[in-house]
Amino acid sequence: MPHPGPHYNRAQLAKDANLRAQVPGGALTLAWRGRSGTRTLSLSYALIALIAAPAAALCLWGVAVTSYLAFKDDIIGGVMSRHAAVQHDYEERIRQLRGQLDRVTSRQMVDQTELERRVDQVARRQALLETRQAIVTALKETVGQGASPARSVLPGARPETVPARPLPVGDTVRLTPPPERQSRLESRITVASVAPATFALASAPAPGQTDRIEQIERSLDTVEQNQQALLQNLETRAERRAKRIRAMLAELGLAEGRIAPVAQSRGTAGTGGPLIPLPAPAADASPFERQVFRLQTVIRDHDRLTQLVDSIPVARPHGGELELSSGFGARLDPFLRTWAMHSGIDFRGATGEPVFAAASGRIVHAGPLGGYGLLVEVDHGNGLSSRYAHLSRIEVREGDLVGVGQRVGRIGSTGRSTGPHLHYETRINGEAVDPMRFLRAGLRLAATE
Repeated sequence: MPHPGPHYNRAQLAKDANLRAQVPGGALTLAWRGRSGTRTLSLSYALIALIAAPAAALCLWGVAVTSYLAFKDDIIGGVMSRHAAVQHDYEERIRQLRGQLDRVTSRQMVDQTELERRVDQVARRQALLETRQAIVTALKETVGQGASPARSVLPGARPETVPARPLPVGDTVRLTPPPERQSRLESRITVASVAPATFALASAPAPGQTDRIEQIERSLDTVEQNQQALLQNLETRAERRAKRIRAMLAELGLAEGRIAPVAQSRGTAGTGGPLIPLPAPAADASPFERQVFRLQTVIRDHDRLTQLVDSIPVARPHGGELELSSGFGARLDPFLRTWAMHSGIDFRGATGEPVFAAASGRIVHAGPLGGYGLLVEVDHGNGLSSRYAHLSRIEVREGDLVGVGQRVGRIGSTGRSTGPHLHYETRINGEAVDPMRFLRAGLRLAATE
């Protein structure tokens, strides 16, 4: 075996040495054979771990540094890419949020514009309904004032109404007018008042503005429906009244086209002005305007017929219950007790009780006239006239204009009379006709009001 020289290396020494590894007492023993014999080295596990840990750390650090140096560009590129992706995602999210914000803002602006438009529309509609309400109220008053005079045959005469008296046994007939009834066609619709405070947004109880506007619009719809219903109701009432008046004229045998209204009494308020025909509604007129035009046409026709009725003696000439003591036609003369023609009807009454004009007209006689005694004759025009005889006092003068129900005198017993009573006549073209025809027609007309 060659002697180890100075150039003898450890690898060769390890190769030539007979190594033994033992673990006595928790230590590692290394033995090798050298020139001077066998040598051993014992190392504890704690010392080995103490030496191995820094070595391992150093190795790991070396590996990391080497890896970093080798893959530095790739690592930096990946980090930059990741950063760019995160930045892109962030910017995309910002862009989406900005788009949502723009859409929300645009929607709010649109909603605000729509809200303002609806508020303006509600305000204009409210003003329109207020104007229409004034028209409806005026038309309602017009229809209400156009009631037939037969309904109130003796205006202003109630305080002087004489209580009924028991009837004697004989040829007396009691003519009692039917009790006055409220019109069956009176409107049962309460038209909502269109007050600005009612439709103000500030006073609306709904929680949101949209809900408030919807509530207001529903209220306006109700008002508009009520107005249309009331107009329809008024039109129906006027048409039915006109139809009843035409039926009465036909019953009396009077041609509507040949009757003209006479001048009213001096107590009637004066009216006048140029005749301006009411224009027909335009093609694009609203249903309300068309309905108002129809109603005004019906009212004009009704008013014309009512004026005709004013000049027809259908009202009662005497207050209280009418007690007919002698009828029209053939009867036994109370003085000669022979059959004679009675040109009127006699109503019982006490001296001084009022006598009323049965229709409007002009006084053509006011004074004594043969067997009539004190007599008042009223010319109602169209060939119609009425006479009130045996009066105790006359309260009008010839040429006076009187209205229906106006007092013309007092009951008496002047002329050819056996006692206080009212002799009442109606004449057509100077010929006496039965006054009961007119009185019954007036009572029926009043009963249907």
